Amino acid sequence: MRNTDTLILMLYIAGAGQVFVALIYEWVRRILEWDADLARMKHVWNRQITNTYSRYIQGLNFAFGLLTLLFAPVFLETNIIVAALALIIGVYWGGRLIVALTYYNTEEITEKKRLFRIGAWAFNLLFGYLAVVYVLVFIVNQWPVTD
Repeated sequence: MRNTDTLILMLYIAGAGQVFVALIYEWVRRILEWDADLARMKHVWNRQITNTYSRYIQGLNFAFGLLTLLFAPVFLETNIIVAALALIIGVYWGGRLIVALTYYNTEEITEKKRLFRIGAWAFNLLFGYLAVVYVLVFIVNQWPVTD
């Protein structure tokens, strides 16, 4: 397998992973009892803002995944816009991983069930994979790989 073929495969996996994260979001909200927690917020606008931001994030995850699935080979073309998009997506997922590892307190949920603990680690591995793939694509876009 050529280097570019490997990177394209990695991008397809990344795209599918992001679409998966977006689609599974409703199930995650349900098992984490997110809507019940939101309902207890004192101010309606805080609920609305939180809900709106979460939907934007879900939409971005889906859009990044769909763009990647539709245009994976294009990500390897030497193009400043493609490079910028890859870097933005890589930083986005790298930031998401850092927040998950340093800010979120997941003990309450991961102590309840082994599945939640496995799920938290699986998501973190996926976020790390996504960050690495897109930053790698950014680097390759700047210094193209020769097969």
